[in-house]
Amino acid sequence: MRILLRIALAALLTLPMFLLLARTDAIPAWLYSENGYAALQPLFPLFGAVGVDGDTSVVTGVLLVASFVLSALMVSTLASVFSRGRPG
Repeated sequence: MRILLRIALAALLTLPMFLLLARTDAIPAWLYSENGYAALQPLFPLFGAVGVDGDTSVVTGVLLVASFVLSALMVSTLASVFSRGRPG
């Protein structure tokens, strides 16, 4: 039950984390640069991305996955910190 709660909290925090990552200039700038496209090149055919709109969808998906992973790490860290403070 605790794992489901942590996953739900991470999913709830994904959108705010996504907005935070998208507003950080460095990450989208790198993803939309030539180096970013080179790093994401294997994902474009995997997702059937055609044209600029498809490429944008892949970049958005990568940012959403990164946001979920960061949110899950944050929830897990906070849960472990608070559980150590409780006796028993």
